[in-house]
Amino acid sequence: MRKHRARRIILGVTAITAVAIAGLAGCSSEPAPEGPVELVIGNKPAATETARLALFEDNLAAFQEAHPNYEITAVEDGWDAQTFAARLASGDLPTVVGVPFTEIRGLIERGQVADITDAVNQTGVVDILNPQLVDMVTADGKYYGVPTMAYAMGLIYNRDLFTQAGLDPDAPPTTWDEVREAAKTIKDTTGVYGFAQVTTDNQGGWVLGAQINSRGGTLVNETGDTITFDAPPAEDSLQLLHDMRWVDDSLSPNGLMTAMDLAQNFGGGQTAMFVLQSDAYQPLTELLGFPAANFGFAAMPTQEAGENPITLSGGNIDIVSPNADAAQTQAAVEWIQFNQLGKYASEEAARANAEALAAGGGAVAIPGLPVVTPDMYTQYLEWIADLNNVPLENFAPYLSRFADQTVVGEPPVKGQDIYATLDPVVQAVITDQSADIPTLLSGAATAAQDALDR
Repeated sequence: MRKHRARRIILGVTAITAVAIAGLAGCSSEPAPEGPVELVIGNKPAATETARLALFEDNLAAFQEAHPNYEITAVEDGWDAQTFAARLASGDLPTVVGVPFTEIRGLIERGQVADITDAVNQTGVVDILNPQLVDMVTADGKYYGVPTMAYAMGLIYNRDLFTQAGLDPDAPPTTWDEVREAAKTIKDTTGVYGFAQVTTDNQGGWVLGAQINSRGGTLVNETGDTITFDAPPAEDSLQLLHDMRWVDDSLSPNGLMTAMDLAQNFGGGQTAMFVLQSDAYQPLTELLGFPAANFGFAAMPTQEAGENPITLSGGNIDIVSPNADAAQTQAAVEWIQFNQLGKYASEEAARANAEALAAGGGAVAIPGLPVVTPDMYTQYLEWIADLNNVPLENFAPYLSRFADQTVVGEPPVKGQDIYATLDPVVQAVITDQSADIPTLLSGAATAAQDALDR
């Protein structure tokens, strides 16, 4: 069995007091088990994420102090589709680990995730969650996970490059035609590519899917068993990329662009716009040193002027290993509630969390799609308003349209397999001027349907 990279936590309470923990992680009416409860917690931040690692360790120390009968080990291990089943079978999976939204349905159907209904009911954690997200983790009236992070896709742009090109950084494009116009203006006036597109590691298909959604299209039908992307919204999305690349010369010609390539290009001022979630603010500013003042985020562009934005949502769901017993499951849900959601339920926890992140140079509260109820999220932002180091005014083009946008989910089944079929399509459009878009989409749709049918 592979050994975890682990650290036993035996420290005392630090950033968050025992009073806060009592209200967040100790609310179960069940008596504590007589013996020790072993709990292996995954997704420990890496050493390079200094602010989040320090906060994680502070939270874990406080949680341990409140639960002396829990034998807690923290590991960096997270979701890996290639190894998940084997690690589960060998007993090497952490007790609690995060998985993408796209994976939860398959995990439930295959019995690879614990039924956490009793623990959820004991803690009351579901009562604070955004109702739009709860359905993702339920089946037959039972709960199988806790959403802990959600995002909505939008248009990320370099405010400084907009200014250099004579464009208003407070009024970014709202339609895809305007995106094309802005990209060409930026390229013509500054020499910098106006737009870039990630194309590899299934992320090419994921981002293209968001662009298809923004035009009113879908990747699959409502039940998730039929491919629907071989349609005009997908053709239009790809034709725009083709025309920016081959007609306007405003799209980066890199046909094999990884997420890191994209981040480095944008962070280095080599491209002005791309589509991703607002959380990209964190690695760009914290790891790559991109100036926070230059980061802009707007709602997804629309097909026509005056339409309300349509945005793709995804995120993280914390699950519990099906190998966990009842006591371990209870402990895992208590940890999820305390570590991931505690800041929304307690002003003391909210401010301690914000102070710890800010002290370490980490972004405090990046606007996006909240995992808790709107009222709780608004209260949270008020609690930490004087501590938030994220320039909310730079997110105004997104926030001003937040209430009007329609949020759609990722494919509920085999989402990553579907995205994988679209990566080569995006790559071909960027590298081959004569790419036959309808034929490419038809072939990808056949491959994606085969994946769904298996």
